[in-house]
Amino acid sequence: MASNNTTVIMLGISIAAIAIAITLFAIAIPILTAQHESNQNTIQQNSAQTPYAGVKKEFYLFDSEIPGFNETEMGMPHDTFSMPTMAVFKGDKVVIHFFNIEEYGGDNHSFTIYKPYNIDVVVHPRENKTITFVANTTGTFAYLCTFHQPTMRGQLIVQSPP
Repeated sequence: MASNNTTVIMLGISIAAIAIAITLFAIAIPILTAQHESNQNTIQQNSAQTPYAGVKKEFYLFDSEIPGFNETEMGMPHDTFSMPTMAVFKGDKVVIHFFNIEEYGGDNHSFTIYKPYNIDVVVHPRENKTITFVANTTGTFAYLCTFHQPTMRGQLIVQSPP
């Protein structure tokens, strides 16, 4: 009989413990959910309050050649840019170090972007120039060498900030 009483008491305690755990769990879920939503709102508010300030994006650009390309046969230059794509965010400060690696007496090259940036920088053989601007307009913009079309071109991609 004592054994049956002990079993009933243990069963009662187990059921009570389970009931308490379920109650605590039922109370904790709304509290944790509310805290998570509050944290998400804070993150969104902080993101909305702190606009993207932009960073410095630095690129090193060289003139290059298409290997084995016959300019005479093809009727166009073999020159290309070493970097055909540059990607930045709106607001970034773009710094391009452009090197003309041709030997003295070789060809001039330019780094040219028309609207909206209006950049046209000519670099003579064995020289380099630094081009700096703020990427303030989103979109995809062609850059080119005005001396070596259509082969020497690339694109600047300006995306909306993260």
